[in-house]
Amino acid sequence: MPALADLVRPYPGITLTDSKTLFPDAQGAGLPLIHVDTALCQAVVAPQGAQLLSFTKADGTPLLWLSPRCQFEPGKALRGGVPVCLPWFGPHPDQDKPQHGFARTSDWDLKQVARADNGRCEFWFELEHTGDDRFAQTFTAALRMVLGQTIELELSLTNHDSQPADFTWALHSYLPVQALDKVQVPVLAGRDYLDNLRDHARLTQRGPLTFTGEVDRVFPAVESEVTLEPQPRLRLTHENCPSLVAWNPGVAKAAAMDDMGEGNEQGFVCLERGAVLDEGWTLAPGETRRGKVTISAV
Repeated sequence: MPALADLVRPYPGITLTDSKTLFPDAQGAGLPLIHVDTALCQAVVAPQGAQLLSFTKADGTPLLWLSPRCQFEPGKALRGGVPVCLPWFGPHPDQDKPQHGFARTSDWDLKQVARADNGRCEFWFELEHTGDDRFAQTFTAALRMVLGQTIELELSLTNHDSQPADFTWALHSYLPVQALDKVQVPVLAGRDYLDNLRDHARLTQRGPLTFTGEVDRVFPAVESEVTLEPQPRLRLTHENCPSLVAWNPGVAKAAAMDDMGEGNEQGFVCLERGAVLDEGWTLAPGETRRGKVTISAV
């Protein structure tokens, strides 16, 4: 496989760098990063986890939040951007297995880079899993990332095993907010949700979703686009991502998290599209399935 530097070198505005250079005050041993600086956007991508860490439009509008205390340590989850939670979402019944799977802490292979005449950049990442005690079935995950005036993320999963494989997954997007106590998600008013803080109790959202304390909810079967109000006004659209997860740790939990810290929960909410709980995917041997999320400012 070509080296990372060889893949990005031909494209103006796309450079291979590292966390020590871009985030000199951050903790951790350091990780390689890809920096994008074009007429359309500025962005940072981590090959670990195939994770888009930050994205700002050319007009200065940020579409993602990255923790100021993100720790750039090999094999450690990176707090912010869009982690890929896979091949399971949330805690695993076997408590020895990591929260949200292992894809977000694994090194993905960068297979291809492209830059269009209109300035859009595309990256194709791939993770091959050969089966082990964490997840028995063999599969390939591929992530296509398109960065322009919007963010497009397309995840595809292929089951290479001789047995069916069950997956739950989410693109765990951290969206920036200016005032957490004023944030609303109007489209969720009146919808049923499963409350992760109450052992998946099924409840009904009364009025628009707000974030006045710790929130950890799964809204099933949300087919519509979702808009975060009021500032910055961000929109998520999707293809084949039935579940919507809404999360903010609240004051106390954020203060106890080394890679977040007291007060930093005020800067974001997570609205995550994917297929979780009963909406997970069961892939037959040889089957491939795809889901796509687009994040834009409106």
